[in-house]
Amino acid sequence: MSDRKRTKHSLWIAALFGLLAAFSALAADGDKSTVKGLITAIDGNVVTVRDANNVDHKVTLTSTTEIKKKEGLAAVRFDRMQPSSLIPGLPIVADLVAQGEEQQATAISFRSDDFRTAQQVQAGVAPTSTKVDAMGKRMDDFGKLEAVAEASVLFDSGSTKISSKGKSDLDALAKKAKDVKNYVVVMQGYTDSTGNAATNQRLSKSRADAVAHYLQTTGGLQPGRVQQGDGMGVAADAGSGSNANARKVDVKVVVSKGVVGDTK
Repeated sequence: MSDRKRTKHSLWIAALFGLLAAFSALAADGDKSTVKGLITAIDGNVVTVRDANNVDHKVTLTSTTEIKKKEGLAAVRFDRMQPSSLIPGLPIVADLVAQGEEQQATAISFRSDDFRTAQQVQAGVAPTSTKVDAMGKRMDDFGKLEAVAEASVLFDSGSTKISSKGKSDLDALAKKAKDVKNYVVVMQGYTDSTGNAATNQRLSKSRADAVAHYLQTTGGLQPGRVQQGDGMGVAADAGSGSNANARKVDVKVVVSKGVVGDTK
């Protein structure tokens, strides 16, 4: 084989491998995934969702996409909504299935309080180029959260009871939150490494729920501003055995950098 033919043959093989790699990188039809983020644009039946890593996802709506507005702290009640309820600025969770080059939404859900906030933002946008440009910049910053107050509440082994110190720390955090507009309280519960995984998962979630309940009932924070806590199970720094510092709920008052300047 001549050098010229060998070169062409090598190039053809390289192109083939590149094509195969590109195909393998695509999700296969039927593959399921979930994306959580903020709607930044809507073009027909395609919704652009920006996640917490500032990555944009193109989500395609279909005639069978189920859209739900969740009510209450536990979000166990919901209303079925129309596609027109999806507006820029609305945080959503989308369940997706791959279909060709599209990521089609089988279900989209959002919280009622987030929907009200997005409506208020939309209603306040004047049709001037200055305000449109300003809104675009704010949309770029959404999804980048900044903590303005933090607390770590410790628990006794196997317990979800908040100690006196924990209550004092939460009272102080709630007071700071009330001085900030557009705040959201997020929390994650943890356990030490004693006990089995299933028990630790339930216990960490129950601790987070206990803190959320305290912040609403005693701290006086609006239920819509206190997000449902996540149970993370065993803390990453728990080590082996009983570790008091691992039996905790980490709580943060956060705001989007898009609205970080909106303080009272």
